[in-house]
Amino acid sequence: MWMLKWLGVALLLILLLGFSMLNLDQLVDIDLFFWQFQEVPLILVIFEAFIIGMLVWFLIAFVNEIKLRGQLRSLSRDRDEVHEELQALRNQPLEELDMEDLPAEAEEDVD
Repeated sequence: MWMLKWLGVALLLILLLGFSMLNLDQLVDIDLFFWQFQEVPLILVIFEAFIIGMLVWFLIAFVNEIKLRGQLRSLSRDRDEVHEELQALRNQPLEELDMEDLPAEAEEDVD
C-alpha cells in the first residue's frame, strides 16, 4: 500500500515538472560519454534525471518487497510447523510419575 502512495506522489511531481517545462527556456549542452547534445532545455535534463531516479528507487523497492515477502512466507511456514508440533505435544498422554523421583516441594503440590 505504501508503494501506491509514493507512486501517486511521484506522479504528482512528474505533472508539476511537466508544467514547469512549458515555462522555462534555459538551454544547456550535454556531453554524455560518446554522445553530445546541444541546446537541451535545462528543465528537461532535470526531469529526466528525476524519472531515472524514480525508476531506480522503484526497482530497489520492488526487489526489497519480494525479498521481504519471501522471508514472511518462510517465517509463517516455520510458525505453522512449530504450532503443529506444540499441538502434538499437548495431545500426548502424561506418563505416571514415581513419587520417589520428585523433590520434596513437588510432593506437597501433588497431594
